[in-house]
Amino acid sequence: MPTLLPTSTLPLPSGKIPVLGFGTCASATCTRSALHAVKTGYKHLDTAQIYANESETGEAIHQSGISPSELFVTSKLWEDGYTREGAVAGVKQSLSKLGLKSIDLYLLHTPRPGREKRKEAWLGLQDALDQGLVKNIGVSNWAPKHIDQLMVEEGVHIAPCVNQIELHPWNQQRRLVKYCREKGIVVVAYSPLTQGRRLGDSTIASVAQKYQRTPAQVVLRWALQKGIVVIPKSDKEERIEENKDLFGWEISDADVEAIDGLDEGQRANIGEWDPYAWD
Repeated sequence: MPTLLPTSTLPLPSGKIPVLGFGTCASATCTRSALHAVKTGYKHLDTAQIYANESETGEAIHQSGISPSELFVTSKLWEDGYTREGAVAGVKQSLSKLGLKSIDLYLLHTPRPGREKRKEAWLGLQDALDQGLVKNIGVSNWAPKHIDQLMVEEGVHIAPCVNQIELHPWNQQRRLVKYCREKGIVVVAYSPLTQGRRLGDSTIASVAQKYQRTPAQVVLRWALQKGIVVIPKSDKEERIEENKDLFGWEISDADVEAIDGLDEGQRANIGEWDPYAWD
C-alpha cells in the first residue's frame, strides 16, 4: 500500500480527489465548521443542494482566503432537478451559491427518480461538463445495475468517476465496492463514523488502545487503507482536528482483518439509502 499522507489523492478524469474530505450534511454551523476544517488543512469540502448549505460552504471558502484552485469541492443535484435542462440549471445554481467558476465534482444524489430521469439528468451533467461548469461527474447511492443501465443509454458517453455511498466497518458494501473498483470508479464513504453510533464497539476500542488513537481515527484510517475516500463531518473543532490526524501511522493487516470482521451488511445502515432498494 502506498504511504498515506495528508496530501494523498486518488486520480479522476480531471484532477485528483483528496482522500480526506470534510462533510457538511446536517451541519448546524456550516460556515464556521468548514472554515475551521479548511484552516486546519482539509482540502476537500462536500456539500449538496439538499443540505441547503452551499452558500455557507462557499462563504467558508471565501473567508478562508484560500484560492478555490487549491481546494476540491463536491456538490450534488437533488431529485427535483432530474431533467437534462434541470441538471444544467442545478449546476449553475450551485455555482452561484458556492461563488465558484467551476465545481470539481458534481453528483446525481440518488437513483430514486428512476431509469429515464437518471438518464436525462446524466445527459445534463455531461452538458455541464462540456460547458466547463464542472470538472468531473459521478453518482451517489447507486447500485451496480443503475450504472450498468446508464452506460447503455443513448447519448451517454461518459461514465461516473465517483460513487458516494454510506460505508463504515459495519456496512462495508463489499459487492458495490468490488464493482466500482473493477470499473475504475472511486468510492467515497459518507457517514464513515456512523454518526458516532457504533464507535463504542469493543473491537474498535481494542485497536484504538493498541495504537493510542481514538475509535474515530481507527475507523477512518481503516477506510483509507482500503483505498476509500472519507468525508467525516463534525461541528466540534477538536473533533475536526482529531479526524484529520490519520497520517504517520498505520493499522496492521491483522487489525484491518479484525475490523473487516465487523461487517453486518445493509442491516447496519444508519441512513435511508440502500442502493439496492431502487429500480
